[in-house]
Amino acid sequence: MCGRFAASLDYPSLAARFGTAMEGGLPSPSWNISPSQRIAVIAQDEQGGRHLTAATWGLVPTASPTRNLGYPTHNARIESALSKQTFAAAARARRVIIPATGYYEWSKDHQPYYFRKNSQEALLIAGLCSWWREDEDSPWELTATILTTEAVGRAAEVHHRMPVLIPDDLAEEWMDPSSDAEEVFARVAEEGPTLSRRLLSHPVRPLTGRDDAGLTDAISI
Repeated sequence: MCGRFAASLDYPSLAARFGTAMEGGLPSPSWNISPSQRIAVIAQDEQGGRHLTAATWGLVPTASPTRNLGYPTHNARIESALSKQTFAAAARARRVIIPATGYYEWSKDHQPYYFRKNSQEALLIAGLCSWWREDEDSPWELTATILTTEAVGRAAEVHHRMPVLIPDDLAEEWMDPSSDAEEVFARVAEEGPTLSRRLLSHPVRPLTGRDDAGLTDAISI
């Protein structure tokens, strides 16, 4: 699973990289993002326009009458998202990229580890999004989930699941609503773990009650 991540992002560079409009209300830098908080997503609409915008972390299907589904939706398994009622519609037509500086995972003895690239480039995490509103008088809200897969490499030494990473050459196809969903899911599921094997990782201090850049500093254990 992925229940915490860091995002101290260069929004103008991301917008230029993906040719997106940069919308207002983007989240401030955070090193301890948890479900239900606002996150940045890169999405493509049906007309081909791309948007760097904000979403709530925790997908709510458009048809749901309530936000409280009774189960967590901040993660979705890439192996089953296309067939799960909660995620199927988004998996077929609303695939997004969730940029992150790095993410955290906890070992069985509750020690947090931080995973990141060996560079300042953002991780491109595979996500899904869905528009939802409580009633006809309420504004629409974009909600999102992070896709996970079986852990490999260093991640597998800490936890059995990890976020799905998107290779640069699959980013456009992933976001395109007209792409064949089964095909692009299969390619990302196959190629993403190669990127995960290259990530660096190190133990960090407990995250509780903090949100500062020092959270990602390595410690000795």
